[in-house]
Amino acid sequence: MWLTAAEKGNAHAVVAWLDEGGGVDARCAEHYGGTLLMAAAVGGHEAMVRMLLQRGASVNPQDSLGGTALMGAALRGHTTIVQALLDAKADASLQHMDGSTALMMAEHYKHAAVAQLLRQHAERQAAEAEVRAAASMVHAAAAADAMAAELLGEEAAEKEAVEKEAAARKGKGKKKKAKPPPKATATGASGSAESVSYSAPLV
Repeated sequence: MWLTAAEKGNAHAVVAWLDEGGGVDARCAEHYGGTLLMAAAVGGHEAMVRMLLQRGASVNPQDSLGGTALMGAALRGHTTIVQALLDAKADASLQHMDGSTALMMAEHYKHAAVAQLLRQHAERQAAEAEVRAAASMVHAAAAADAMAAELLGEEAAEKEAVEKEAAARKGKGKKKKAKPPPKATATGASGSAESVSYSAPLV
């Protein structure tokens, strides 16, 4: 049986089965829906675990009881395999059907090195999450500042355009001052006086 071969570390049988078309994530109904990676992790076969991961084995499937490859390795105290699975992005927060996690299993069976590794991993993930959250907040604040500056710029440009338009209308509305009419000259009066004197009889 291919799953038993993986648990016993029979790499030749496992590779032959895969080369014949067996799925790297195939599940065995007789073993609660377990996978090759789960069997190799429980059996403590680090080389096979790495080989299966290189062949694309999914690291986080759960069997019908909620068990994972990481839980199996933690349960048995296989520190190097736990590290390999964590490096492959194994989710240490997944829970067995009884509510226990890989860390809880390691602590229950007194595998101190594995428990410490899992705790450090959890602390590192928490720190990374805080950094991501802080970076997200900074990014959001910067985006808000940029948006506010853009809106202020648009308002200033709009206000300037309105002022220019108002100034242009005011300039067009001014009426040109009418020129005063020319002043009358005394030419007509003097001419009349001259004519009177010319018509007066000579003495």
